[in-house]
Amino acid sequence: MIEHKQLNDTKHEIIVRPNPSMPWYLIKRIYLAFALFILVIAIVLSMFNLYLAIPFYGVEVLFLGYALYITALKSGHYEKLLIDEHEIIISFVKGKKISRFDFIKEWSSFKFKNATKLQPSEISIASSGNKILIGQKINEEDRKALFKLLKTL
Repeated sequence: MIEHKQLNDTKHEIIVRPNPSMPWYLIKRIYLAFALFILVIAIVLSMFNLYLAIPFYGVEVLFLGYALYITALKSGHYEKLLIDEHEIIISFVKGKKISRFDFIKEWSSFKFKNATKLQPSEISIASSGNKILIGQKINEEDRKALFKLLKTL
């Protein structure tokens, strides 16, 4: 998912996010519905004195909650590109950890490497021996649209 904002005449902000599978509020609702369903099954099993299966249902709910949490956490990572008249600032945001790379626009170039059978396409920025890959967590169509947008700026 690509969001483009023009901050002023010469400054542009591009935010590149992976496509989220579900929003956080929907993940919570699905998890609660599943947990309530498992609770009903546990109550029915306890009526028939089948207590041995109940701990396994609890462990299953815990693992599902952990998996949904990690999925939501990973989809919150994004890349922020600030393109100015003279410089390009790329920030990789992973929660509270931010990695920032500064490039001088006149000395930098964006390159697009087409996809092969074994590898997806790549967008990179290179300057003074440094090469940074951009948009690794988005799909192929969004990557091509991002490269077209970067070339026009």
